[in-house]
Amino acid sequence: MASPTDTNADAGATAPAAADAASSAPGPLPPFAPACDPLARVPLYPMEKLSSPLRIAVTGASGYVAGAVVARLLAAGHTVVATVRDPSNQAIVGPLKALPGAAQRLELFAADLLVPGSFDAALSGCEVVIHTASPFIINIKPGEGRARLVDPAVKGVENVIASIERTPSVTRLVLTSSIAAIMWSNPNKCRPGHHQYDETDWNGLASETVMPYAYSKTAAERRAWELARGQSRWSLVAMCPGLVLGPPLSSRTDSESVALVQRLVAGEMWPAAPPGGLSCVDVRDVAAAHCLAAVHPGAKGRYALVGADTDMRSLAGTVAGLYPGGRVWRPAFLLPRWLMVALAPLVGLPKDSAQYTMGFSSSFDTSKVRTELGLAFTPIEVTLRDMVEDLAARGLARHPKPSAADPAAKQHLQKQ
Repeated sequence: MASPTDTNADAGATAPAAADAASSAPGPLPPFAPACDPLARVPLYPMEKLSSPLRIAVTGASGYVAGAVVARLLAAGHTVVATVRDPSNQAIVGPLKALPGAAQRLELFAADLLVPGSFDAALSGCEVVIHTASPFIINIKPGEGRARLVDPAVKGVENVIASIERTPSVTRLVLTSSIAAIMWSNPNKCRPGHHQYDETDWNGLASETVMPYAYSKTAAERRAWELARGQSRWSLVAMCPGLVLGPPLSSRTDSESVALVQRLVAGEMWPAAPPGGLSCVDVRDVAAAHCLAAVHPGAKGRYALVGADTDMRSLAGTVAGLYPGGRVWRPAFLLPRWLMVALAPLVGLPKDSAQYTMGFSSSFDTSKVRTELGLAFTPIEVTLRDMVEDLAARGLARHPKPSAADPAAKQHLQKQ
């Protein structure tokens, strides 16, 4: 992973003190920080503080990343126009409405990625649009890639941008893409030590049948850039996060990230873990990056968001180290790549996709986002601890060591 670079102080890019301390000082971890307090772990950056209040639309606002973005925008004093498919569904919008500032500055609108014009009303009067809405499904049946992933992603981008074209107040679109649109620019670049990815790389390997999720993100981002180049009124900034981890805003369990940590704390990674690398990032850092991109005049192009290049064995080992004597152990060995590829269809992963994901690792150069936006990344140990404590307090995952559970987690949830 790239080492941190000097930040651009005169651009308001100095990292918050809490993030600096967490990333540079060894020893005890900082106190637990809940998702409902968006600034507890990652305080506002100087550029966020300098921004005047804006009217900002966030699509897919009930999602994992979007929820953190909405929480942070409200905390920064912005008016947030949040789109969801069904604003009357309290299970979906309840956590958003409970956020500090929501009663005064949160507006909910219905919109659908596949319905042209459905974003028009929400975008009216907005200066910035943060488009996060896109399906995140890794294990998908053969033949379903276009209907469940590609069409919603690409047509969603087209419909949102069409609404932006009809809304003269919008001057910036922040798009949530993925490192999946960066990786696999060449099969050899997946091999350990062979290549460090950056924003100049594009996925050239994925298709509707091979890694359809990666293809959907690549196709959607490429389409967004194509449409952005056809005009000059609004600018496009694409955020490309890795595997997003950290405490979720809601208690929904349909998140791939939540499911992964549930399996991890359940001990399913012992005695053996699957091979292959994981490039992870804290959801609160992803939210901060989106919010910085929304207000920073120097934000441009693509940004890779990766806080830690690791693997499943190391993640399990980190949790085991956080809770010594608990019910999670570091995996003793890695499963053979050939076995994982052969068994992939049994867990819904096409064999073609498994061939390019199992047994390969990746490394990312994040100097661009560190230098241009001044983003600092939360250590993976802090991310995992906060997520484990949060899920356990909600009853969504068993605690690795109940006797060591942080009482602050339940106290925060009881206040919501």
